[in-house]
Amino acid sequence: MPNAPSQKTGKNPPSRAGSSRNYRKQNEFTLYGWNACQRIFETRPQDILRVLFNQSRSHQLNAVKAWCSRHKLPYRKLDQESLNKVASSVHHEGCVMVVRPLKQPSVHEWIEAGLKKNQFALALDRVENSHNVGAILRSCAYFGAQGLLIGLGEAQTAVNPSAVRMAEGALEMVPMLECKSLPSALRDLKAQGVMIVGADPSSKKELFEAKLRLPCVMVLGNEQEGLSAPVKKRCAALVRIPGSGAMESLNVSVVSGILLAELSRRTARASQPSAD
Repeated sequence: MPNAPSQKTGKNPPSRAGSSRNYRKQNEFTLYGWNACQRIFETRPQDILRVLFNQSRSHQLNAVKAWCSRHKLPYRKLDQESLNKVASSVHHEGCVMVVRPLKQPSVHEWIEAGLKKNQFALALDRVENSHNVGAILRSCAYFGAQGLLIGLGEAQTAVNPSAVRMAEGALEMVPMLECKSLPSALRDLKAQGVMIVGADPSSKKELFEAKLRLPCVMVLGNEQEGLSAPVKKRCAALVRIPGSGAMESLNVSVVSGILLAELSRRTARASQPSAD
């Protein structure tokens, strides 16, 4: 009789291809965009794994190529179509780097470290567009925010190559903190004396007249629905940005810039010595 087929017990072991994909996902991050790649080379070149570029960027990358040669790292010139495929985008600006993921503190570690007296941060509630997230992170770096909290969920963009490109290197300067529950993170911040303020276009309080206390975390919702009910409950105050009324709302990245500029202004004012 032929041998009986063996019975399957448990799950099939993962294939080598599957294991390789999982390893790359956990240990490699594909980064593209000229300024984002240059910032990596300036701040943590030791985390570069390989470099891919087109002919137009070859000369500008001489220092990067020399680094790769000294450290036996692969670098390669590709045609435009191949570079598009590697980046999974046409917006790579002629340069792609595969790097080790940046080690960010956990949101719990960041909260425990605490915001100092005159510091501030930003939080995003269900902001989906990765271009907006990247632009917001760039504004955070420009105005000196201590972090950008991202509440992970079905309608929230996490850290991805598109957001990092739009951030223009800001990810190397401002912690981008992913948390499973944004309302819980805001609750913990509030318990440490941080004022939680939500941006709400329907609020009667105007940003520039509101009494804000530092340290402070400003929370922004998405453009369609605004702040979610659980997040809104964590806010000690809701503020709006006054306008002419001709337009109903602003792009969320523009809102973030205005909020951050105002927090930065108040921080500078609070830091000035009082007159005798």
